[in-house]
Amino acid sequence: MQDVKLDNLELFYDCLDESNNILYEELHRPYFELIEMTVNNILAGEVTIDLDDEVVAKLDKVYEKIADVDFSVEDVRKAMQSIILRGFKEMGIPNGNTTPDTLGIFITYLITKLNTNKEISIADPLCGTGNLLITIANHLDKEVNLIACDNDLWMTKLTKLQSDLVGIDTEIYLQDTMSLYLSNVDVVTFDMPHCENNDNGYFPYQAILHYADYLKDNGAMIGIVENDFFDYDKNQEFKKDLLKKMTIIGIVELPDNIFKSSKPKIILVLKKSVEDKKCFMVKLPSFTDVKEFNESLIDIEAWFEKNK
Repeated sequence: MQDVKLDNLELFYDCLDESNNILYEELHRPYFELIEMTVNNILAGEVTIDLDDEVVAKLDKVYEKIADVDFSVEDVRKAMQSIILRGFKEMGIPNGNTTPDTLGIFITYLITKLNTNKEISIADPLCGTGNLLITIANHLDKEVNLIACDNDLWMTKLTKLQSDLVGIDTEIYLQDTMSLYLSNVDVVTFDMPHCENNDNGYFPYQAILHYADYLKDNGAMIGIVENDFFDYDKNQEFKKDLLKKMTIIGIVELPDNIFKSSKPKIILVLKKSVEDKKCFMVKLPSFTDVKEFNESLIDIEAWFEKNK
């Protein structure tokens, strides 16, 4: 797991923030555009847009503060996430597209239990800002090939900016998730947005059956869904279709305090194989309750030991 030095994290955040403020005073652009300009300047090592010499000099001084600092990928990711969350607030946009770090780290743990390969491909077909995917990549002790998709231009841009800053190549698609077709992926992961059942059916069911086709045999799907996920399957049709392709490995009920402005959620753990086994079912306590959290991990470890 990557260590984060608080002073370095704050230094990188302050650089992003100061650059954004200078650019705003000069250009008065929306916040996400400021982030894009700032990151492109940092990646280029120079100011890449046409500005007055005095403004360029101000920006150069800001970027000089970080030029010789050895930032960890987690310093950079956390600073970027803080800036992106500030952008949501500044622009009056709900920040539901950002998955909490703790869940990304926990999903990383599940991936290590389900895949022992040294190099794996991971797709997030509902990537939002990319925080879930980048968090996993940063904490996974494997070579990773990342694939991301979102139907919102700025979500894909923010995902690319983060990927470029931490130096992880990511294949990014700007399109509707149901029009994306992949194959031979090791892991599919996602944080499903809130969806209502309608005349066209329940979108999460349709999406999961679609994503199953991305996976290699014995590949894993680890998705965050709302805790009433199975309630919409009145005739058990979804479950029947799912079990033709996948095995439910586990259901993890998440602490309520993680999601302050949405329904409680669960993590659904699936494997692309047809097996007759009971899944593990765990209710996680607060991530700050170390003793109870470790006891939950022991239960999961015991299940994997029994079902090698």
